[in-house]
Amino acid sequence: MLSDDEPDSASPRLIDIPPPSQALPAGAGRENALDIIYRNIQDVIYQLAVEENERFRFVSVNRAFYAATQLRPEQVIGKQVGEVIPEPSLAMVLGHYREAIRSGQTQHWQEQSDFPAGRKVGRVSVTPVFDAQRRCTDLVGTVHDISDMIEREDKLKQANDALQQAIAARDRLAESVRREEERLLLALDGIGEGVWDWRLDENSTSFSTKWREIMGAADEQALATTQQWLERIHPDDAARVRASVTRYLRGETPIYSCEYRVQRMSGEWIRVRSRGSVVERSATGQALRMIGTLTDITETELMRQALADSNQRLAQLAQQVPGALFELVRHANGTLACLFISDMAYKLFGLAPARIQDDLGCLSARIAPAHQVRLRRALERSAAQLHPLQVEFQVRLANGEQHWCEVIATPARAGAGATIWYGFTDDISARKHSENTIRLFTRKLEQRANYDTLTGLPNRALFRDRLEQAIERAEGYAGEVALLFIDLDRFKEVNDLLGHDAGDLLLVEAAQRIQACVHKGDTVARLGGDEFTVILTDTRELAHVEAAAQAILDALALPFQVRSELLHITGSLGIARFPADAANPEELMRNADHAMYRSKSGGRNQLTFFEATMQAAAIRRLKLLAELRRAVPDDQLELYFQPIVDLASGRIVKAEALVRWRHPSGVLLVPDSFIGVAEESGLIHEIGDWVFRTAAHHSKRWSGQLGHEFQVSINKSPVQFQPQAGATDWVAHLDDIHLLPRCINVEITEGLLLNLSDTVLSKLGALQASGMQVSIDDFGTGYSSMSYLKRLDIDYLKIDQSFVAELVHDNFSRTITDTIIVMAHKLGLKVIAEGVETAEQRSCLSASGCDFAQGFLFSRPLPADQFEALLALP
Repeated sequence: MLSDDEPDSASPRLIDIPPPSQALPAGAGRENALDIIYRNIQDVIYQLAVEENERFRFVSVNRAFYAATQLRPEQVIGKQVGEVIPEPSLAMVLGHYREAIRSGQTQHWQEQSDFPAGRKVGRVSVTPVFDAQRRCTDLVGTVHDISDMIEREDKLKQANDALQQAIAARDRLAESVRREEERLLLALDGIGEGVWDWRLDENSTSFSTKWREIMGAADEQALATTQQWLERIHPDDAARVRASVTRYLRGETPIYSCEYRVQRMSGEWIRVRSRGSVVERSATGQALRMIGTLTDITETELMRQALADSNQRLAQLAQQVPGALFELVRHANGTLACLFISDMAYKLFGLAPARIQDDLGCLSARIAPAHQVRLRRALERSAAQLHPLQVEFQVRLANGEQHWCEVIATPARAGAGATIWYGFTDDISARKHSENTIRLFTRKLEQRANYDTLTGLPNRALFRDRLEQAIERAEGYAGEVALLFIDLDRFKEVNDLLGHDAGDLLLVEAAQRIQACVHKGDTVARLGGDEFTVILTDTRELAHVEAAAQAILDALALPFQVRSELLHITGSLGIARFPADAANPEELMRNADHAMYRSKSGGRNQLTFFEATMQAAAIRRLKLLAELRRAVPDDQLELYFQPIVDLASGRIVKAEALVRWRHPSGVLLVPDSFIGVAEESGLIHEIGDWVFRTAAHHSKRWSGQLGHEFQVSINKSPVQFQPQAGATDWVAHLDDIHLLPRCINVEITEGLLLNLSDTVLSKLGALQASGMQVSIDDFGTGYSSMSYLKRLDIDYLKIDQSFVAELVHDNFSRTITDTIIVMAHKLGLKVIAEGVETAEQRSCLSASGCDFAQGFLFSRPLPADQFEALLALP
């Protein structure tokens, strides 16, 4: 079906491909910093692959996951979520996963699960990851263990009880004090943070339920826009909030953090602390999305005021709350003294409270020098303007451990020019750890959004951005840009026959070879599948472009070692230049693609510069494909038959079926005109099944007329061995029409056998098991290996017509032909010679012991009725 008796130089050839050696790239021996952090952070981190039908599979977890759950890797990796996360929390978790995919936003929640390690309470965040087509491919989640926080909340409840007793004893306090203490109780009992999500590119904001609770916004539509939220900020604080955001976006601060007043929906003014960071950026680094938290610190302010009123109450409360409460004074001469600090100082700093109160220098000595300067300057600014003090610093304990602490304090004037602060300090190491983890994962997500995960090359989005930049620079400096489109020849066959893992290894090696052929400033990208592009900016001389392109082709033509296989592929390369061939990026990409297709259709393993006529050729090809789709439905295909003669008796004993297409224009087209397009588009499955059914029909008819079995040979393309929904079951069809399977002979090419996969072996085995026979077409012209003759039960070898044509006058061709015949007979195979045109060739073949022959000497391919008349001849 694929070829006539004429040679087909463009017929598919698949070459052996083994894996590259396991050599690592330069620097691969050094451990990646992100890997160290990922492995050693205390927070649980996991990655889920999103599969069809809302199925989520674990592909990666860190050590903290195993430590927290006491599960083993084989109990997690590759497992569905339902196999790892126990009920009753599973249903809630799946709901959040679906919401993350639906909304495209990070989801936060708190959950409690029972694992072999015991009951765990965690604050969970999960972030969806989308590809360039906005399909969710992965979910990245973190779990922060808050079991200790629950324990601290219990202590806070104890503090509440103690405070209630103090309130009952101090019944002389005014009603206003009682209300202040009640609000303090509510603040301690309701510790929580609201989450906001700001899309800078859309200027839209969304909020969590806790955030709306803080603001008293019960309606989902309330405060739905950024402008509505900004209008709730106190006029005196609005400018400071904007300045704080601006400083962060400019990179002047590591994280956005600001305290200010806002008006709740009820009209009440409260004080809040807002923190956030950028979680999404464009390819050029512009911030697109920020996520952060909002905490109601009104009660904290009231608590500070209460602490200033009563040292006794401060002392009682200080024993219960997490963190250390303190009273710090700065005298007029600039010296500092700690008047009070709670017992938590020992846990935070490894120093007894009395020692710190006696000598503040013992604490300063444990603070990093650079952070000492930061603290001193923050105190000076707070004292000068009476602004609240908020600063983070690092402390080194006596055992060498380092912790991050945060100080929050309110200043007030004291006598003799002194300033006094009433404040709170706590260990924020876990929060700093989480913030750093978020930054690292944000960086990783940005990497995944712009780079191909398999090869590490820029993906389609980043490639497009760099191409636009290159063209803009060329326009500004009257320069030129060359764009190379590269497609790996026969890669799909390798992928289908050897599996996707082998295909991935080949793609990685191909990417490295292409990158090694260009300069450092040039861009190599993978658009998807086996398509690569190269942007060359140093194109002053056309010879440089051609040399780079040829170097790429030469590199791809070298054998690939993939596992234990030695594979051979080539590349088809097209080149288009700006501004000579195109005026914009879209046109440049389209024309480079046209040139690449010309290389592929011209025989592969070559480079082609774009020419204006290629656009017309591409349009003709698209038109041909559209017309070919109607060939089977509109009954435009015809089957011709060429006789195969028994050289001993001279009788016609077999026939080869050859497809023709009666084009709507009336022209009869041979396979070379349309089979390539059919294979690339997948129409070869439909056409091949039609050829099989038609050939089987004629074989049954002629077998009945002749009174004995008459075999018809059918060419089967390598593409037809790939899985195809709705394809005809050849064995079942022969059974349905009551035709013996040995009346069909399947002809395959050597190229199919070079990379035999289990799928191909299975399909060939099923055909042979039914009784069909198998021939190897064009034997001796490919990268042959005798090993497949042992693996398959072959019935016939067909000598290629290139050897037969020179048989009479060329001793080498005669020797090759004789060798094939002798070898085949020793292996128990029959031999068919193709392309026999003269009596001398027939005589030589008969003398060499060849079994069968076909060619113009006996007959050209004929329509079914004419072939039937030929069969009737005596």
